[in-house]
Amino acid sequence: MTSLRLHRLIAFILFLPAAIHVQACGDPLEPVRVSETVNVSLKNTDTYQYPTVSGDEEGAIISRQATHHSISEIRRGEETNWVAVYVYQPAAGFVGSDQAEIEIFTGSDGASPPTNIRTVIFRFDIHE
Repeated sequence: MTSLRLHRLIAFILFLPAAIHVQACGDPLEPVRVSETVNVSLKNTDTYQYPTVSGDEEGAIISRQATHHSISEIRRGEETNWVAVYVYQPAAGFVGSDQAEIEIFTGSDGASPPTNIRTVIFRFDIHE
């Protein structure tokens, strides 16, 4: 009977590090990714604004820059009330199609990466 307990104890001691190793090597959770397309029609003299996020741990980046722009940037400051706002204005005199893409990151607690990434594709139809 003591021998059986001893064998179980040895098996447990040998198995425990393997179980911990398997759990530690698991892939981290991938963020949830969603995508949407926003179709925008505007005059070549207009400026378009798209508010995104405002939290300290949230953010937005331009992942594909527009081609025919005089302004295509994300602004975040006192003038936007600390909301990250994508701002687009077509190049002077440009008429036609343009496209840009941004990524919006949410769900971080500051110590971990974001848990949600939303891609927004802008399709601009620019007219006079």
